[in-house]
Amino acid sequence: MQWINLLLFLVLAAVIDRTIKLPVLRKWLGLCLLITGPTVLLYATSWTIGAQLESLPIVAFVTGIGLLSTPNIYRRVKTTHPLLIAPILNLAPDFPDDPIMLHLLQVLHEGIGLPKHKAITLDTSVNHDLGCSSTEAKQLMRVLKQEFGLRSGDYKNSRYFKHRSFDAHLRYVERGSEEKLPLTIDMLYQAVKAKHWDTQTLEAKRCHEP
Repeated sequence: MQWINLLLFLVLAAVIDRTIKLPVLRKWLGLCLLITGPTVLLYATSWTIGAQLESLPIVAFVTGIGLLSTPNIYRRVKTTHPLLIAPILNLAPDFPDDPIMLHLLQVLHEGIGLPKHKAITLDTSVNHDLGCSSTEAKQLMRVLKQEFGLRSGDYKNSRYFKHRSFDAHLRYVERGSEEKLPLTIDMLYQAVKAKHWDTQTLEAKRCHEP
C-alpha cells in the first residue's frame, strides 16, 4: 500500500509540474509545498503513519523545491525559428553565422523584434537602435541564462536602461535609454560564448574596436 501511495504521489507531482506553468503560481505553490512537507512531518507524523502516507511530506517537499527552482521553465515555447534555418535579416557582411549567434538572433527576434530591412551589425545596440525597454532587457537576460547558461556576473540593467518611474498621471512609464551606454549585440554574443557577464571586459572590447 505504501508503494502504491508513493507512486500516486509521484504521478500527482508530475501532473502539477506540467499543469502549473505561470511563474507566479509555480513560486507560490512551490513555497506552500516546501513549508507543508516539513510541517506535516513534524506535527502529523502519527497521522501519516496511520494512514500509510509516510511519503507525503517528502514528495511535497521535493515537489516544492522543483517548482521554486524552475519558475520560468514554461515561459518560452520552444520553436524552430526560421533564423535557425536560413537567416532572413539584413546582416553585415562580416556578421558571424555560427550556431551561437543564430541562436542569439532567434532569442532577440522573439524577445524584442529585429528589423528585416535595417542593416544589423555587431555594433547594433538593443537599447538605442532596437528600442529594447528596461523590462524587456530584464526578461532577455533571464532567457539568456536559461538558453545559454549565462551567469549574470556584474551586469546592471540600470547601466544601459533608465529606471521606470511615475509620470504626471502617476502611471509607470519607461524612460528610454538616452545618455546610457549602448548594449550591443556583440557584447551579448561575447557574454553568451563566455557564459559570464564581465562588464569591464565587454565594454573595453567595444571601445577598442575600430
